[in-house]
Amino acid sequence: MFWRVMYEIFIIMLVITYAILLFADFSNHPLLTDELMDKVDNGLIIMLIAEYLFRLWRAKDKRKFVFANWFDLIAMIPLDSYLYLARIMRVLRLVRIVRASPFLLGIIRSGPMRQVFGVVTIIMLWSSTAIYLLEYGVNENIKSFSDALWWSIVTTTTVGYGDISPVTSGGRIMATILMITGIGMLGALTANFATHWTETHESKSQDKKDRLTEEIKKQTITNIQQIENLTEHEYETLKESMDLLYRRTRKKSEEKE
Repeated sequence: MFWRVMYEIFIIMLVITYAILLFADFSNHPLLTDELMDKVDNGLIIMLIAEYLFRLWRAKDKRKFVFANWFDLIAMIPLDSYLYLARIMRVLRLVRIVRASPFLLGIIRSGPMRQVFGVVTIIMLWSSTAIYLLEYGVNENIKSFSDALWWSIVTTTTVGYGDISPVTSGGRIMATILMITGIGMLGALTANFATHWTETHESKSQDKKDRLTEEIKKQTITNIQQIENLTEHEYETLKESMDLLYRRTRKKSEEKE
């Protein structure tokens, strides 16, 4: 459980880092260079190959595994030397990393999470567009739509850096609306994140418990069918298994009620 959680956290941080690098401007930055991005891509390809080979090694039907995971093979192709394919391959790798995380993949597939993200996105775009139209040319700190979007995010989270402040009456009205609704939106977003995180890992833990229960049940049935051949020690083990199986199934039944 601990290592699974750490793996999820590592994948989430990797997705965020790679997405930032993917959309970063390398033209005038002393550290973020094309050479650095090439090293990151090569390291990521090696990691994806190792992870793919490990899953292939564990797969029972390797032929079926290869056909089911064809997208993984495409994402590992090192075509970054071709400039016109580099960005496409990097986007494919980003999607591939997201697919490696059950938590992130579950967020994309979750209806409630999509609804929350949809509402937050609409409000962000609406407020950003409004503040851009109201403040552009009047407020020297808002020179592009990205400045307006940054202001909306900072205001919604109630951080308030103070680098951008509205100067028009309409802009201040928008700021008031965002400050009032921001706490509610953040609360809904973080609550859904927490709920989804808990459900994802609890379901995995429950699946493992169910598989263990099924294994105990199969072994118990096998021993009962051969009860006349059991030794005294095996018979005692059978009784303990039946007791454990009864307590497991009883507890599961009570939880459903």
